Amino acid sequence: MSQNDSLQHSILYVTDPLCPWSYGFGPVLEKIREEYKDKIRFSLVLGGLRFGESSETLTPELARILKHEWKDAEALTKQPFELGILERKNVYYDSFPACKAVISAQKINPEIAFQYLHTLSKNFFQENQDPNSSETFLELAETFGISKKEFQSVFEDKDTETETQNDFYFGFSLGVSAFPSLVFSDGAESGILTRGYHSYEQLDSILKDYFRAVRF
Repeated sequence: MSQNDSLQHSILYVTDPLCPWSYGFGPVLEKIREEYKDKIRFSLVLGGLRFGESSETLTPELARILKHEWKDAEALTKQPFELGILERKNVYYDSFPACKAVISAQKINPEIAFQYLHTLSKNFFQENQDPNSSETFLELAETFGISKKEFQSVFEDKDTETETQNDFYFGFSLGVSAFPSLVFSDGAESGILTRGYHSYEQLDSILKDYFRAVRF
């Protein structure tokens, strides 16, 4: 059993690679994970921001709404957003493929899951790469030492599709209604710790209060 496996406290990070607030929250989470690595086991749950009937082709009206949201996220999180993709035609806004790509990376190498997620979000929001392109997912996998052949095999596996859907439903069952969310579990109880974007200072304060309350 590794030291991480023996940790009593765990936090589920419920997120979506196409959520602008999750993208902006990425650097905060990485700093928190490093700060609390000896106390908390962090795990990913992919949330499903837009999938199925809620997915849609980018219309001028949707682009207008997203542009305002991205600008708000950029102002608060200080992460760079490139709005050019919102001017393109025939962009299909569906986060299922990107979530499945993160699940695929996690299945192949759990150690890179968080970094793959953050990089994929950056590719979309900052570099405006197609969020539904399998080639985007494959090229990113290669940067993490995963061959395109291996990644494609896992990505196209029906089990991976089912696991992605199960992550969505698990997030819903936890009561998550906004991304990003953090859900704590101490082995006996669990519940939502935070909803939406928080700065490092805010989240660090919340975690310190949590540990004081449980007398860790």
